[in-house]
Amino acid sequence: MARTTDEKVSTVLTQNTFWFQDRVFEEEYEAHITLLRETLLVLRNQIQNQGLSKELLENLLLEKTNGLKVLLALTGFSNESFKRLVSFIRVVDDAELSKFSYRDQWLHGAELDKSSIQEWSDSKIQSKIQECTSFRKGIVNIFYEGSTIPILSKTLPLFELKKLSWYLSKLSWRQ
Repeated sequence: MARTTDEKVSTVLTQNTFWFQDRVFEEEYEAHITLLRETLLVLRNQIQNQGLSKELLENLLLEKTNGLKVLLALTGFSNESFKRLVSFIRVVDDAELSKFSYRDQWLHGAELDKSSIQEWSDSKIQSKIQECTSFRKGIVNIFYEGSTIPILSKTLPLFELKKLSWYLSKLSWRQ
């Protein structure tokens, strides 16, 4: 039996994910976006008053729960690309990259086992940011001037490499 036009329209409205609405999710996500926006505005004000510095970015990562998300949004670097970059730093034995990222100071024990390497979760990275000054400093170094590291410039696509320092250097929020 053929379905009527009304039945088809009803199916589209109730079953298509494009039209699916979840007000609770939308409100929670909107609150999350607002929090990120407000954090970016505070950061902008700090940069206007103090100038952009590594210390300012370290404090952002340490003091703000969403500090890493804000830094990623600011630079245009995706969370997925960032996690792969952390994995790359963990796996690759490059003296300059290790020194620059403080790798030997934050990578210990089982984390050094390359035979069972797996990408760190967001919660693992956030824990490391909170607990380990060297990891935090390494992240800031990467975003502040990572494009100057030869192995990164050879490995990363140009559009990703530009995000590691070029975007931050373009911040002329200071008036």
